[in-house]
Amino acid sequence: MMGHNPDVSRDGATRHRDRADGSQPGPGPDSVTVDLQATATAPRAARRALRQLDLPARVAEDGKLLVSELVTNSVRHAGLGPEDRIRLTAVWSNERLKVHVHSGRGSMPPPRVARRIRPPPEAESGWGLYLVERLASRWGTDPDGSWFELHHDQSGLG
Repeated sequence: MMGHNPDVSRDGATRHRDRADGSQPGPGPDSVTVDLQATATAPRAARRALRQLDLPARVAEDGKLLVSELVTNSVRHAGLGPEDRIRLTAVWSNERLKVHVHSGRGSMPPPRVARRIRPPPEAESGWGLYLVERLASRWGTDPDGSWFELHHDQSGLG
C-alpha cells in the first residue's frame, strides 16, 4: 500500500506552491499551481487552492467566485473526461491576482459585449461568464483555457 502524499488531496488535486520570484515561501505563497481532476469536485478544490494565497478579503471572495465559474466551464464545456486534468495557476503580486485555468482543449473567444452574455433574468444557469465580465478587471481566453485578473483597488461590482 502506498503512503499518503500530502500534495495530493482526496479530490484529486495535486498542489505546487511557489513564490513568484523563485525564493522560498514565507507565511503564504505568491503563487499556487494546482492540477485538478475534471470532475464536479474541481471547483471546490480550486477555491481551496486560492485560500493558500494571502489575499485581501474582497479579492479572495471575488477570486473564489470567478475561479469556480471558469473551472466549472472547463469541466462542463471543454470536452474533458474525469481522467483529464485542469491546471489552475494563481499569482498574487500584492496589487493583482491573475488566475489561469488551463483546460488544454482550447476555448471559444470571449464575447465582445457584456450584454450579449447576460442571460435572461429568469435563467437558472448561464450566469458564469456574465459574473466574470462584471467582476474581473480583465479576462479572456487563449488556446489553452481561460484567465482573469482582479486588481486590489478594483474588485467587486460597480
